[in-house]
Amino acid sequence: METATIIGWVVLGVLGVTLVAGLVSKGVLAFMKGPLEERIAAVYGQNEILMQDLKANSFGRESAGVWQCRGNGGLVLTAKHLHFFQFLPKSDLRVPLDSIAELTLTKSHLGKATLYDLLKVHFSADGQRDSIAWYVTDPQAWKNRIETIQARGQTD
Repeated sequence: METATIIGWVVLGVLGVTLVAGLVSKGVLAFMKGPLEERIAAVYGQNEILMQDLKANSFGRESAGVWQCRGNGGLVLTAKHLHFFQFLPKSDLRVPLDSIAELTLTKSHLGKATLYDLLKVHFSADGQRDSIAWYVTDPQAWKNRIETIQARGQTD
């Protein structure tokens, strides 16, 4: 076989794998949407939700270490909480906004790196400092909105 033909087949194979991975990913996210919306609606009224991302990906909680289950779910911002509804394993993390000490954008958390910005939240829970990072669609918008809410809370 000619080198050009081999290269062509390799390129075609890579494109095919990429296409299949993208379709599977979209299918999984579509499958998760309904159950996540139901879980969120059971806790919050639509008028309480300031921001929501049903495609959030948790990079884990610092206190749980590197061997924890990380995963996708819904991230919800209300006037008082940042609440993550993890799909599998099914779990919730509710962080009161007044417990958040710092918000940063980073490209890695707990040894896992990405090309994209992550929203990293440093907070206190049970008297201990902790942090968690999420991949969300617009991490800068999340950071700005949380900081705005916190600033209003300090001046009211």
